[in-house]
Amino acid sequence: MAKLVVKHDGIVLKDFPIDKNLISIGRNTGNDIQLDDAAVSGQHAQIVVEPNEYLDDHNNIYIEDLDSTNGTQVNGLAITRHLLKNGDQLQIGKHKLSYDSELDHRHDQTAIYIPEN
Repeated sequence: MAKLVVKHDGIVLKDFPIDKNLISIGRNTGNDIQLDDAAVSGQHAQIVVEPNEYLDDHNNIYIEDLDSTNGTQVNGLAITRHLLKNGDQLQIGKHKLSYDSELDHRHDQTAIYIPEN
């Protein structure tokens, strides 16, 4: 199962499995991933899981910024919505999150071309 690994100042704080179709991220206590940081908006971003339109039984996992005050970055670039790929580095406030698709990287993978929208 895919997961987000939350880090702060290089220290792993927690792993969060992506186990539902919508995961909220923010400073407020009602979020699925709560980040205690003044630079993080109350409802900062969300993880959205959507079926892949080309491959049955596969999902696309996106991060979406929710018009947060300080924005959301993936691999150093500000985003509004981004399709996550294994190893992507997210920045929300002072927190760094790594996306781990948990694919078995020891085996060769078939390359599948999926056109971007």
